[in-house]
Amino acid sequence: MPRSKRTSETFVRQKQAFHPESLMMTYGYKPEWSEGALKVPLFQTSTFVFKTAEEGKAFFEIAYGLRQKAEAESAGLIYSRINNPDLEILEERLALWDGAESCAVFNTGMAAIATTLMAYVRPGDIVLYSTPLYGGTDHLLKHVLPGFGVTPVPFRASACASADDLSASLEQARATGPVSVVIVETPANPTNALVDLAACAEFSRRAANGNRRPLVMVDNTFLGPLWQQPLKHGADIVLYSATKYIGGHSDLLAGAALGAKAVLDPVRA
Repeated sequence: MPRSKRTSETFVRQKQAFHPESLMMTYGYKPEWSEGALKVPLFQTSTFVFKTAEEGKAFFEIAYGLRQKAEAESAGLIYSRINNPDLEILEERLALWDGAESCAVFNTGMAAIATTLMAYVRPGDIVLYSTPLYGGTDHLLKHVLPGFGVTPVPFRASACASADDLSASLEQARATGPVSVVIVETPANPTNALVDLAACAEFSRRAANGNRRPLVMVDNTFLGPLWQQPLKHGADIVLYSATKYIGGHSDLLAGAALGAKAVLDPVRA
């Protein structure tokens, strides 16, 4: 069965030794797992064959969180909604550019944004967001999430905005409840207004309540990972509509969320 996940230390050393420009050519793919094909084949399948029923049972236990994966154990291929060699390789390579531990890909950018928000917001929470935002995100925040008891509170995108300005936005709105997420788009769509990501990270630290603090999510679609890496400025999750510049040719729909493994696990689940 073709597999894409790295299992040897060779790939770990390779990641440390080469720049993303070089790694993007081959990283995360072993030709010997795919009949020696030089380039990654397209796996047009919904399901995968197990060697034994016991193997399938073990794969499902890991996939649905029924137990932790052993150190030398593979997560296994089950169903393309969960994992697929092409998707896994794409996730590995996208993570290179942002310096992220983990990546989850989606069928659209809005799927990535909506899934990520739903993983972290709860009824009674506040989502602090920069304005303007992409129209789909704006609609989700203003017209969908309020139906689930989530309050959106805007602040104007500005490169000069400080952590104090973000706090003032909450006070002016007289909002009550915990801030679970700060979501920003920089440069903003369509004005190209900028947001100070370090200020958002500082606000997140100040707004921490016990072990919980607001997660900073950044829609990095306009600049992409070549020109801006939000994780390096204190963001927790980077979001993309890969339909745009990552895809580059107007021939696909895709989205992605990237960050630390512990932060991405609830999103992936």
